[in-house]
Amino acid sequence: MPVERRSSPNSTPGRGGQRTRGVVLHTSVGSAAGTLGWFARPESGVSAHFVVGLDGALFSVVAEEDTARHAGRPHQPTASFLHDGVDPNEVTIGIEFVDDGDPQGVRRPDAQYTTGAELLWVLGLRWSIPLDRDHVVGHREIDSTQSCPGNLDIDRLLRHATNLTVDP
Repeated sequence: MPVERRSSPNSTPGRGGQRTRGVVLHTSVGSAAGTLGWFARPESGVSAHFVVGLDGALFSVVAEEDTARHAGRPHQPTASFLHDGVDPNEVTIGIEFVDDGDPQGVRRPDAQYTTGAELLWVLGLRWSIPLDRDHVVGHREIDSTQSCPGNLDIDRLLRHATNLTVDP
C-alpha cells in the first residue's frame, strides 16, 4: 500500500517506556490538505501517526515508534487498555480519517475503508495489537466529551481488516 510521508513537529521521540497497546481512530473535521497542514504547524500542538483520505490515499505523519499527540487527556475512558496514569498517546497509534468537514454526514467511500482496514491489519501484525473493539477504539472512547470519529464505522473497518490474509 503506497504511503506518502509527511511530518509534524508535534510528537515526542519514543513512547515513554510504554508499549503500543491499541489504535485510536479519529475524524479530521476537514480536508486531507487542511489536516496535514494543521499537523505541520507547531502552534497546533497536535498530530497523528496516519491520515487516510476519502480517496484511500495514505499519509504517514509521525513514526509509529514515536508518540503522536492525538488522544489528549482521558475523560471517563471506556477503552479497556487504559488504566490510571497512562498517557493514551504513549500507548496508541492515532489514525485520522478525512471527512471534508462533515464528520457526521460524510459519505465515506469504499476506498477509505479499504485503506483503513489494510493499515489496521498491518499495524495489528507489526505491534501485536488484537483487531477487536477492545484495542481499536474511537477517540470518544478515550475522551467521552468527544464525538470523534463521527460516522466512521469502526466495526466495518475491523470486519474488513480481520478478513485480510498474507499473499503467498
